Amino acid sequence: MKNIEMHCHSTNSDWRNSPEEVVWEAKRLWLDFLTLTDHDFISPSDFKDSLRINGIETCDSVEISARNYDVDKSLHLVSYAAILSESLQDILENTRFKKANIYDWQISKLWVFWIKWDVNDFENYMQRKYQRGLKSANKWFLAYYLYSIPWNKEKMKHILWDRFDGDQNLIEVFYLECLKREWSLYEEYWYEIEEYEPSVETTVHEVIHKAGWVVSMAHPNVTFWWNKWWIAEFERTIWSYVDQWINAIEINTKASYEWVQAILKVRREFDLILTFWSDCHQIGYDGRDGKHATIWERNRDMFSLDIWKSFYRWTSITDIEFAKFKDKLWI
Repeated sequence: MKNIEMHCHSTNSDWRNSPEEVVWEAKRLWLDFLTLTDHDFISPSDFKDSLRINGIETCDSVEISARNYDVDKSLHLVSYAAILSESLQDILENTRFKKANIYDWQISKLWVFWIKWDVNDFENYMQRKYQRGLKSANKWFLAYYLYSIPWNKEKMKHILWDRFDGDQNLIEVFYLECLKREWSLYEEYWYEIEEYEPSVETTVHEVIHKAGWVVSMAHPNVTFWWNKWWIAEFERTIWSYVDQWINAIEINTKASYEWVQAILKVRREFDLILTFWSDCHQIGYDGRDGKHATIWERNRDMFSLDIWKSFYRWTSITDIEFAKFKDKLWI
């Protein structure tokens, strides 16, 4: 069976381990294939060279922030190609620029509600706590930073007086209610940036400029988790993503038995390629958030499904899907 990991991150986007540490972990695990899918940052050539020197296959890869304007939904597209187009680089650079400047634009909105903060202080916080710059920050980091200021902690309690259950989940509720587009207080507390996320159609078009390409919907179990209809909403709207040339779907390590079944259902219906695994943001992470795992931690529920026992019998599902993936990319 091939040991593959198709979704993990490094300090090039938003977590702890350097690309060099990712290579060493892949080598330690005897992986056959690994892709670095940092947010809006195409895997660098020296990283790929280092993998190949160690006998590990790879390709160009990136996790793209996008929005499906047909159904008004943000999502991440894990995209792969033998070589990703230069024009895609321009789109991703624009996204990274807006991410880096998002906090300057946010100050005035937060001050109106008496929440204290400072961009320089936030940058120092990121360096001190995570050894990272603002370019790799996101709204989750922002929520933690704001919570670290005692004044803000009390203001957050005041804003969310009827929505949280003790200090332990105040950060999460503030993040969800005030900083996430889909939640109730977003319009009031978050500054909307026009054209922050490029459309699915635009990003996919740039990926497929080259002959071999795969664009996978990342972790649908996470992308749709907030919606009360969960799987039903995913199944209701998947056609829209396929119509915009998404040709693969990911089975995340932490996807439940029900989610794996739903993913396999739409995979069969639309003839999608499967991509796999951890969405690792920190090597050795225990997965307590129900979203992320460590490199090459596989989904346990997937292999308990009867379909694998009857349909694939002697051949690993990952081997079959990986062969289709490589054939699509011409690698």
